Amino acid sequence: MYLGLEKGVALVTAASRGIGRATAERLAGEGMTVIAAARSASGDPETIGAGSIVPLGHDLSDAAATAELVDTVVARFGALDVLVLNTPGPRILPVLDAGWDDWCVAHDMLLRPVVQLAGAAGRTMRDKSAGSIILLSSTWVRQPAAGGVLSASYRSAASAYIKTLATELAPAGVRVNQVMPGATGTDRMQGIVEMKSDTNGTTVDEEIARVVADIPVGRWAEATEIADTVAFLASPRASFITGASVPVDGGALRAGH
Repeated sequence: MYLGLEKGVALVTAASRGIGRATAERLAGEGMTVIAAARSASGDPETIGAGSIVPLGHDLSDAAATAELVDTVVARFGALDVLVLNTPGPRILPVLDAGWDDWCVAHDMLLRPVVQLAGAAGRTMRDKSAGSIILLSSTWVRQPAAGGVLSASYRSAASAYIKTLATELAPAGVRVNQVMPGATGTDRMQGIVEMKSDTNGTTVDEEIARVVADIPVGRWAEATEIADTVAFLASPRASFITGASVPVDGGALRAGH
């Protein structure tokens, strides 16, 4: 399907690996110039299809730098058409084991950067009456899981912010949506099942089987499948979709879509 994204400029955060990297590659493949921001980003631009990926070293935990990131991109590339907000995952631990420092770190990892970047991008896109903002969230927003209290809490707050922003920016022609991945085959997911394996005295394969048992399609997602959804929502093909929360979870979400 032709998506009509060529020649646009996109910013993808936490884009060095996993879903962030897959999204950057997908958008570049559609012909976009993609600024791939990540702490470990370095090197020269990479050509992918008709587009390119431009690495940009950026640490989302740096509040001052994050506040300026959108302006930096616009000044260097002349525009910002698509913002994909991807954030790292916080610690997995029981509710009563989460100390105040854990909550503060998770806040600065999951909520503050979303508010800073979506707000800055929203103002820029509103001024030109066009643009798309997409938050990469989690099905834990709808259906929290044991150990995921930090992620579920702050992603839920970010989700509420994004939904409100969508309502306020819709009249200006700016679309704001949320994609909620379920279990996905990333390094982060591999680390979670390994941790559960150590805790439960099981094998990694047994823990993976437990995860997959709760997914009706019988497997977990590939990062590219999440990226495909993001690319569609970012594109003019999704011109009447805003304020949506789209689960990509193989049917695992039980709380309703």
